[in-house]
This record gives sequence, structure tokens and C-alpha cells, in this order.
Amino acid sequence: MKVVVVTRDDNLQKLAQDINAAAWDEGNEMSEYTSDALLAYFDRQDTLFVACYEEDAHHTLLGIASGRFEIKPYAHERWLYVDEVDVCANHRQKGVGKAIMQKLIKLAEEADCEEVWLGTEVDNQAANALYLSLEPDDVASVVGYTYEMEE
Repeated sequence: MKVVVVTRDDNLQKLAQDINAAAWDEGNEMSEYTSDALLAYFDRQDTLFVACYEEDAHHTLLGIASGRFEIKPYAHERWLYVDEVDVCANHRQKGVGKAIMQKLIKLAEEADCEEVWLGTEVDNQAANALYLSLEPDDVASVVGYTYEMEE
């Protein structure tokens, strides 16, 4: 398998098709991807998107992740915030998530980040097992709040 950094210069229409055709389950809460939405994402400064593929004749999509580089408003500390790590349902327990996370951590090191930060739900046992296997420096208890805008 190979994890690659996706840029606006890549074939985003093919990527969107691959993502939409992949096997996702309700744990991924996957929305419809479009090349236009991916372009809009890349128009934002400091975004990061990676895709993991099987190195076979079909170039099968195994998983994706997105995040962004941030700078704290003090001390110029740079860090990588990982927004999503999604592994296709039929490719779990094969090292895909670990390969994606290792690539993200390497990219953060190359970008001189102080840290990588991500969160997951307390009851997401698979994600928590993955992130713990990467030996984090800290595991925090966090409460999240969502404010949905009325249409």
C-alpha cells in the first residue's frame, strides 16, 4: 500500500469517484464528494489531504485523511490538526489506518510542527486502539460541543 499527498493538481474527479464508490459504513458518516468540493478545500491555506491506495493494477482506494496546519496565536507554534481519518470498511485491520497516521506524523515533522492533534469518540474502539498503538505523548479527556445552524 502507498499513502500519497493529494493536491489540487491531481485528478480530483477520479478521486471523488473512488471515494464515493468505496465501501464505507455508518461509522464513517461519509458525505458525497465532488471535484468542486475538493478544489474548494484545497483553496484554503495549509490544508492537507492524503489517500492510501493498494499498489495493484486497479489502484484500489483503501482510505483517506484530511487535516490542516495551524499556527497558535502565541509563540508561533505550528501544529497539524487531523480532521478525519477514514478507512474503507472492507480494508480495516490491514494496517491502512496506521500507514495513514504514520504519513501524517511524518508530514507534520517535515513541516516543523510541534505536535499532531486529533480526536475521536470515546466509544470508537477501533480508532482508539489505532491511535494508542502509535504511542501518543498524551491522551486527553475532551468534551465536544456542536452548534448546528438553522437553514
